[in-house]
Amino acid sequence: MASGAACPKCNSNRVAWSSTKGHVPADVLSCQDCQTVVETEDWVSPVAPLYPGRCVNCGARFDVDKCVNCELTRKEVVQVHFELRGLVPGQATFHDAAKEAARIGRRVLALKLATAGAASNEAGRGVQCRAMRIWLLQALGHTDDALLDARAWVETTPDPPGLAWAIYGQQLQQSDNKGGASDAYGNALRKDEAQHALRAKRARLLLDLRREGQACDEAVRLIEMKADDASLTVAVTILEELCDAHEKRYRDDEVGRMLDLTGDQIERSARLMAHRARIFGAQGDYAQAKKWLKKAQTVLADLDIYARVLTTDSEDSGTERKGWWWGNSS
Repeated sequence: MASGAACPKCNSNRVAWSSTKGHVPADVLSCQDCQTVVETEDWVSPVAPLYPGRCVNCGARFDVDKCVNCELTRKEVVQVHFELRGLVPGQATFHDAAKEAARIGRRVLALKLATAGAASNEAGRGVQCRAMRIWLLQALGHTDDALLDARAWVETTPDPPGLAWAIYGQQLQQSDNKGGASDAYGNALRKDEAQHALRAKRARLLLDLRREGQACDEAVRLIEMKADDASLTVAVTILEELCDAHEKRYRDDEVGRMLDLTGDQIERSARLMAHRARIFGAQGDYAQAKKWLKKAQTVLADLDIYARVLTTDSEDSGTERKGWWWGNSS
């Protein structure tokens, strides 16, 4: 809500900012009661990629000292953005002003302030401002520009921070470029391996791309790192899918290897415990098979795999042991 503003039509003080989307986005102050538009701000939106040395106001290049598009000089560009920052009272930096502008619904203004902060690296918050700028482009409906800006960030920065790679990966994933996204996430993880949620995202993408070995490695790494609960859930789900796939290929050696790598986390999954029961049954160790099947059923009472566990054949004898569950009570 704008401080002190009132609707000129119904005199309501319930006026608030919101941002339109599209080719020329704008910030609109409107009445929440009668929908009257009180004020519209359609600043020049810097949607072009933020390349070094370009005009912060519009993204175009400079011809000596004047922008070829908006025709502001470099000094005038700086002055304009300091004036824009003054429209958000009480905020000392471009980063803080952009956050506040976005919070109150003035996303076009926020985009301009975040762009200025990213270009100037004021107060050392350039990385945060660049990340905010890409988020704002996305929020204003400029999806392609958000991707181009994320790409420009990693391509024009000598040593891109992990956040830049993570955001580039996110933009690639949203554009359905799973291979590029998984590679970008990999670069982000090389900068900071403790980003569990990002590793879980990468593991899922790798499995979708049928890069099963890498997907397994990432899932197991999450288990080894004792990741957060949500990331561990993703890791276990991936291992479940891999075990199912290897069972269909008659590769119980691979299933057994993955179960060993799962460690104590196997008890999170009825399906993985059922796979362990199935393998014990195939090896003729019916006591262990029964033990693991009971543990699985405690977690989830009904699964398709249970029927396969109960009809497991003995590899040694080649004879069907259907009903062993009932005949081996030990």
